[in-house]
This record gives sequence, C-alpha cells and structure tokens, in this order.
Amino acid sequence: MKSLQLLACVLLLTTCFNSAHANFCDDAARIANSGQGVYFLDTNILLQEPSAFLGFKRGETVVIPQQVISELEKKKTHPELGMAAREFFRLFDFHTGSSTLRNAIELSNGSKLEIARLSPVNGRSSADLRSLDLTPNANPDNLILGTMIEYRQKNPNAKILFLSNDNAFRVQARVFEFPVGKFNDQYNTVLPVSDEELMYSGLKKNLLTDEKLAEFRSRGRIVVDNPAGFYDNQFVILKDQEVEMIDPTKGETPENLKVTKDAVVARYRSSDQTLNHLTVKMNSKISNIFPKNLEQRLALDLLVDPAVTTVTLFGKAGSGKTLLTMAAAIDQVEKKVYQKIYYAKAYELVGGKDKHGFLKGSYDDKTGPHHESFVDNLETIFGHDRIAITKKRFNNSPNDVLREFGFEPIMISYSRGRSITKSIIIIDEAQNLTAQELKT
Repeated sequence: MKSLQLLACVLLLTTCFNSAHANFCDDAARIANSGQGVYFLDTNILLQEPSAFLGFKRGETVVIPQQVISELEKKKTHPELGMAAREFFRLFDFHTGSSTLRNAIELSNGSKLEIARLSPVNGRSSADLRSLDLTPNANPDNLILGTMIEYRQKNPNAKILFLSNDNAFRVQARVFEFPVGKFNDQYNTVLPVSDEELMYSGLKKNLLTDEKLAEFRSRGRIVVDNPAGFYDNQFVILKDQEVEMIDPTKGETPENLKVTKDAVVARYRSSDQTLNHLTVKMNSKISNIFPKNLEQRLALDLLVDPAVTTVTLFGKAGSGKTLLTMAAAIDQVEKKVYQKIYYAKAYELVGGKDKHGFLKGSYDDKTGPHHESFVDNLETIFGHDRIAITKKRFNNSPNDVLREFGFEPIMISYSRGRSITKSIIIIDEAQNLTAQELKT
C-alpha cells in the first residue's frame, strides 16, 4: 500500500502539423498564453478525468454546457463509465457548495466555473443557430454546439476554446470557427487536489503533546476527545518521524537525510473511541516479508487482524498491494486463523483488447495466464529457486503452483450462491470489476 498523490488534470492543446489549420492552433495558443480563456468542456473530457474542471489557472473560465450535465447524469449507472460520472458530480458538489449555478462561481484556485444553457431558438436567433438540427432525435452534440454559439454571441470578446476528445465533434466546431483542443496534448495546466478531497486515505495526522504522547506510550491506548473526527480502523499519526542530515555541510536532500526515530502511529477503534498501538512493527516478519515503509506497515496491521473483515488497498503499481495481502493470508492460514485462501482477478487484457479470442482448454488453461502475477509474488515470499522447482514439477501451470501453497482460484462470475467460510478471499485489480461483481 502506498499513498497516491492525485493531480486534478492535465489539459493540452492540439499540435499544428501544417498550415491548413494553423490559424486554429495559433488562436488556441494565444488563448492558453493569455490566461483569460474561456474553455468549453465536452462530456468525454469529464468522463476521462472527472476533476478536469479544476485544472485551470486564475482568471480563466471553464464552461460546462447543460447538455453535458444531462449526458453525465445518464452515465451514472453505466457499468464502465458510471464511476467517473459519479465522481464528477461528487467533486462538482464539493467545490461549488450551495451556490446558485445561474451565475459564474469562483473556484478555490481563482478560476471561474459556469453552467451554460441554450435558449429556445426562434426566428430572431442567428443563422448559425437556426442551421443546427435541435429536434429531440437530432445529434445531442448539436445542443452543446448551439450553447457555444449563443455564448459567443452574448460574450463577443470571450476567447473561447472547445476541448473534446471526439475528432468528429472538433471538426464540426471548427466549421463554426471555434478554436479547438483535446485532452492530454500540450496545455499543461495542472492543479493539485489533496487526497482528502478526492479519496479516503485511511491515514490522518493528529499530533499529541509530549504529555499525551507519554501517556499513550505507557498505556498503549488513549481516549480521543473528538470521536466525530475519526473513522473506525483509521490510522492516526501522533508524532512525525525525526530525521537528521548525514553530512551537515550539505543540504537537506532526500539522499542526505536519515530517519532517527520512526513516526508514532495509532489505530482508532470506534467501539471504545480509543487510539491503540499497532501490532505490526517495522521489524515484524510476516511470511518472510518485512514492511519497507509506513504505508506497508499499516496495510499489514489491517491484513493480519481477524477483526477486520474487509480491507481495500490502493496504490501505484509495484507498491506491494498483492504481495502484502498474500503474505498476510499465508501467515493467517499457518496460524490456523483461516483454513483456505481463495484468489480472484478481473480478466482484463492490456489495452482491453482480445485479438486471439477466449483461450481453449480446461479451466486452468483459460484462467492460468491471468494469475501469473500471483506466482510472481510467491517468488518474493518463498524465493525464486523454490518456485522454479515447483513450476517445473507442475509444467508451469500457474494455478497448480498456487494450489501447492494453499491458494485456490475462484471466478467471481460463477460465485453467486456459494457459501465460503473460514477463508480469505484476495481480489486483485478490483477496480476492473463491475459493481455487480463487487457486490457478489
């Protein structure tokens, strides 16, 4: 487990490849450099990065057409896009509060946010608006385009740039003389958003006085004054780690610092509203694995606690999520806390493409290649040589190798109705599962 630092978004402009559309790129670059641009966001931008509306500089305005809001609302229950749509509405509500959306809202980073709606088109409307098919069965993109046209008419001095990942829609916008951009090209406006705003991290800081810290160390627990500010099983930093410079003549670079005292961390228990010592230390050995940092120590403290029935770990690739979970599972089975370990994984191919079709053969032939990541972690726990011998004995069958060490594969798709007791279930890459699979 490793803390994630999330960036709100990276918005980039299209690159000019030839003079045929250089004027549009010139306009886009001018808008980006001026710091006073008005940026219209297409639906696909917010589905790709729900926090994209936060990624603009002071003085800039981001406009979300009402049609985009409607399209995102319809996507909330979509099996693949629903999470992004719901995350957008959560962030939008968090950053706009109870403010009315009739007028522009100033965000915390100094940019402005507007919701634009298209007025009814009549005979007095512009020729551009009247040329669009805005009937109920027409292309919904026309409503977004019409909103932009009307906005430009009401704000003739606005330097509008339309951001979309839809190539066809960008071409259509250029027909109506809008400079266009796409997400993730060259417009590197980045706004950091704190972890606390985006996702529950499981860790907070609540530094104690020296007197309270001494009480905690002697008693192993301390009652909190404000339990409303804590969640059950949340980790709390009571004292920061202490560091000193290796060479005082050099600067405080990471390479020139060493930790002299580890941070003092406790876990909150809601049953008696207390902060308690952790059972796992930095030198604790769990199935031949030692925690390498604070986050891994906290993850193991949850994973080896039978009172905690569900643990969710998130972090970058290689931060040890699967390794720590497997090590803790083996440890708990060896101690007779559990009897069996099941493991599952969403069968997602890299890039989401399956060029060769479903694999032929038995259950192990079909699912084994997806489970190689579990075997890789066995090598870390038990050593490469031992796993190599086991692989050779089972003809490199990943599932058979894992069974040798007490692991049994399970397919979530076929698990409805099963009764599994006294077992640990490891679900790897859980973000690729559907909501229904997770509930199962």
